[in-house]
Amino acid sequence: MSGFSFHIGRVRIALNSRLQGVNGFTGHGDIAFLFWRSGAKKIDIGLSGVAGRSADIFIDDTLYQAMPLDNGAARFSVKTSSGDIVPDLAPGAKVEIRQNGEAILSGTLGVKPAIGFFQLPQLFTDYVRAKLD
Repeated sequence: MSGFSFHIGRVRIALNSRLQGVNGFTGHGDIAFLFWRSGAKKIDIGLSGVAGRSADIFIDDTLYQAMPLDNGAARFSVKTSSGDIVPDLAPGAKVEIRQNGEAILSGTLGVKPAIGFFQLPQLFTDYVRAKLD
């Protein structure tokens, strides 16, 4: 597993990723990893458009856990406060959802900063530069 313990003051650290379909699969989803200064950790996964009754969660090519699917969707959550085992994760950790050993969804965890009022001018400038290139 990729990971290290990290925290900044009392702030909760969140790593997120969109899970996009791969190998011709069209499902999609999201994953969030939350880490608090207290050491508490949580993983939330939401999927839709995925056939079957279950799927396996792989983190950095290591099987983490199986999760049930219901009518092509899943809402999965594990947290240390409930006694669940939650690994330490870091930016760049690769997450795959697999069925029958084949990846169907994939994403890479990263820090997604909130868009604040003072970031809007920079986002606009980046957008204009991208259009001009």
